[in-house]
Amino acid sequence: MVAVNIECALFEVDGVMRERRFGAPLTALTGETLSGKSTVLEVVWWTLGVRGMRLMQAAAERGRVGFVARIGGERWQITRSTADRAKEVTFTRGAQGTDNQDHPVNRSASRRSAADVFQDLIGIPRLGAGSNRVTMDLLIPWLYARQADLPNHYIGNQSEAERVAVLRVLLGANDETVDMLRQEADSANKKWKSADSRVKKIVRERKERELLSVEDLQRRGAQWAALHRELSDTASQASTVLSRLHAELAALEQKVSLAENARRAARAAADERERTVRQLEAVASEARGRLAGLRETATDPSLCPRCVQTLDLSGLSHDDCPVCRQFDPERQQRIEQLKRRMAEAQQAAERGAEAARRAARAAEDARGRAGEADRAVIEAVAAVQAFTQDVIAPQKKAVVEAEAAVRELAARLEQNTEHLREVAKLTELREQLPQLERDKNAADTAYGIAKGDTDEMVKKHAELWSNHVLRRMRACDPEVTTASISPEDFSVTVNGGAFDSRVVAGHGQTRTNICVLLALRDTARDVSAMPVPQFLIVDGPFTGLGDSPKDQRTGAALLEGLTDLATSEHPSGTGGQVIIACTELHGVPGPAVREIRTSLADGAIPGLLPR
Repeated sequence: MVAVNIECALFEVDGVMRERRFGAPLTALTGETLSGKSTVLEVVWWTLGVRGMRLMQAAAERGRVGFVARIGGERWQITRSTADRAKEVTFTRGAQGTDNQDHPVNRSASRRSAADVFQDLIGIPRLGAGSNRVTMDLLIPWLYARQADLPNHYIGNQSEAERVAVLRVLLGANDETVDMLRQEADSANKKWKSADSRVKKIVRERKERELLSVEDLQRRGAQWAALHRELSDTASQASTVLSRLHAELAALEQKVSLAENARRAARAAADERERTVRQLEAVASEARGRLAGLRETATDPSLCPRCVQTLDLSGLSHDDCPVCRQFDPERQQRIEQLKRRMAEAQQAAERGAEAARRAARAAEDARGRAGEADRAVIEAVAAVQAFTQDVIAPQKKAVVEAEAAVRELAARLEQNTEHLREVAKLTELREQLPQLERDKNAADTAYGIAKGDTDEMVKKHAELWSNHVLRRMRACDPEVTTASISPEDFSVTVNGGAFDSRVVAGHGQTRTNICVLLALRDTARDVSAMPVPQFLIVDGPFTGLGDSPKDQRTGAALLEGLTDLATSEHPSGTGGQVIIACTELHGVPGPAVREIRTSLADGAIPGLLPR
């Protein structure tokens, strides 16, 4: 048995770690509801990542929380961040705080969890398997009695299987040797059952499917293998032909691509010729316009330029203006210049018209070539479509059908091979079954002998435990005449009634739970092999007690029993510790009891602002 003593709970406030010390064999946090008493107790187990423990708001407002414990003579400080709850739990060994170890909140295949490390430190082996493996999650109800469970459930409302797994370890019945024999027996049973079930399944399925004999399966497999090779060759040849046809199709598609490029080029050339025609026609029109203007200027000089009436030219020379009848020395020169300009304009107009006609003929030729390119594209696309539909599609269908036939036959071959493997496995398993059954019987016998010895030990320890339960119960209520712990499922019976046989829950349940927990530790003082620490945390040990003389006697007896646990010394020389939380104490506390009064203004958590 390892001595466990929690020296204080830790709460980080503004970067400084504050302590709530438990400096007495029995520390009692008393005072108003909501003053943080239960929060302090929950923090101890939440720090370790125990399942079902809540981090209450008052504690969550701290940066880190934790506790300091002296375990087996060594001092440990254990802390955990409240901000990053997935962060690992830090274990610091020694008063100097130089040896730090980080452990995850959740265990993995390669690493122990923080709760596993703590359990190893307090010396309780983690035995069993699956959901009934004895970890801190199952141990907690036997170390920490919660206020919500005490008046309503027997020892944390554990299932029978969980309770049996924990108590066989706590009573010292299940150790590493017994657990190893159990595992070996379980493994041998699983191997034998698996082989036996497999044999029965194979025989049943072969019978249901009316499978052939081994010789018939082998003969059919050889026939199907030859047919599979033949079909594979056919599929391969069809795929080769399809590949060649795809190459031809690619050549046809290349022709389509070239024809489309040629069509685009021809259309671009035709568009360019048409733009040239439009430009030349514009030039010719401009030349015709200039010619028309010059012709208008060179109209008959005998006519008035305004009213177009005949002018009187009598008495005028060639150098006189027919309008103003004045002498114009440059008239003849201007007339000659105008004639030259008209001649030049006439030539320009004729050249522009001829160029426009030539461009129109070129544009017409370009449009003809574009039409031929369109026809070439249409013919190439039609050739691709016809080749795809008439040649490629049938060949592709032939390839798909051939490959499907190959796959179907391959599946049949695999099924036939599997049937042959089943027959071989059936023969192998039938040869192994006798030895597996002998191994199973030998492992069961070895575990049965060990379990028989431990069952006898459990009966003796359960009887001793029952005597202590009766003594503790009678101290609370003299009317209790019988109390016993079942060695089979470790349920408790008081005065012939089971724990959950009461119609109304209340302090009767609380009293029974606390007496059972105290009596377990009484038994551990008598049996040195039991790994039960003389340590207990109880939240609400006086729940439901009134002012009647009977309730007062019960409260005093419970306080006395808790004090007795805290002050009694184990034969190994280790002392005990009890931490409780309640509204007020019942009975007269002795010198071993330290009461810490709390209120909304001065809460149990150091540094918490008044509420």
